[in-house]
Amino acid sequence: MSRDFFTAHKDQFPYDNQNNAGGQSTVSVIAQTVEKDVSPLRWWYRFTAPKPAPANATLQQRDISRRGRLTSATLLVVILLVLAAEPTAIFGTNKALAFILLIPVFIDIVALIFNRAGKITTAGILVIIGIEVGLVLSILGPALGSGGLTTYALPQYDLLVQAEFVAVTLLPPATVFLMLFLHSAFIVATIELLPHTNEFAAVLAANHYDMLLRPITLQIIVAIVTYLWVTSANYAIKRADRAEVIAELERREVERQQQEIALKQQLDEGIQQILQTHVEVANGNFSARTPLKRGNVLWAIGSSLNNLLARLQSLSQAENELQRARAETARLVEAIQKAKYGQPIRFNRTGTHLDPLILELMSSTSLSNPVKNNQPAPAQEKSPQQPKANVERKNYR
Repeated sequence: MSRDFFTAHKDQFPYDNQNNAGGQSTVSVIAQTVEKDVSPLRWWYRFTAPKPAPANATLQQRDISRRGRLTSATLLVVILLVLAAEPTAIFGTNKALAFILLIPVFIDIVALIFNRAGKITTAGILVIIGIEVGLVLSILGPALGSGGLTTYALPQYDLLVQAEFVAVTLLPPATVFLMLFLHSAFIVATIELLPHTNEFAAVLAANHYDMLLRPITLQIIVAIVTYLWVTSANYAIKRADRAEVIAELERREVERQQQEIALKQQLDEGIQQILQTHVEVANGNFSARTPLKRGNVLWAIGSSLNNLLARLQSLSQAENELQRARAETARLVEAIQKAKYGQPIRFNRTGTHLDPLILELMSSTSLSNPVKNNQPAPAQEKSPQQPKANVERKNYR
């Protein structure tokens, strides 16, 4: 069975042959059942995450939906953490920190808008920017406005790993090493270049190397561990998606083969019916018809053949009627000629178009009741009397 022929008649045997949206190389999975969302954050996802991927979504669309929900949940946690620190800033001595904490909240809200629109990468970048801005300002603000770095800034260096967690989760995993480099440079630059308080200077002088090594080591460990964890998780997800796609493609291939077998069987039956009809017509049965239904792939051919046979049948009937009419016309002419010489005539209906003429002749008295003529038949009216008159004239003389 030719696949091109099957494709040309896919309306009779439909099967899913969807193209990948946007020219992507991913394959849509049509048999996936959309599960009901029972997540406790479904109300939050409804307003801040992309729309759930449909059942026939591509792998790329499903990945965007998954990452969008993850970004939405991450933003919720970040916003709640920042707002939780807001009372400390309001009632603390550093009132400017309350305003500084509102900056990442505003950036996170903008990120939610992009996330809802499906711009996951943009939303992830904004989340990182919001975290970085809040932490950097919380470190630089007191250092530049209160006489220098204090030991209070040391735990804040450890909080920089938040941006690494977000980067490795929402952006390509290798981005975490870029964040590692930026954080390490920021730690070294602020400790070495910013002014120090007396307390911080004493601690730095006592343990300068360890003060630099501890936050940078934390950044390195977090970057490596999260990178390995996320890459292995992404690989497992891709393998699961590919396995699902392969299973779906196998199912579709089985369906396609079954449909091709059904199509071949339908073609064989249709061809046999058409051949049988040709045989009957060849034997003179012009009333034979091809019994193909509209849903059959050969229905158009069968319908055209039936129309042709109907016309041939009409022509055959017309020819038969014409032959009968010719024969009846000849008999009618012969009967009329005999009626002229007194022979009785009887008219019978013929079932042809001559019947109106026969009815008219039957109503004519001159033919239905012929008058006997004393003259001889045409065969005896030849001129033998003229020589007889000549003989009598000679005798008279």
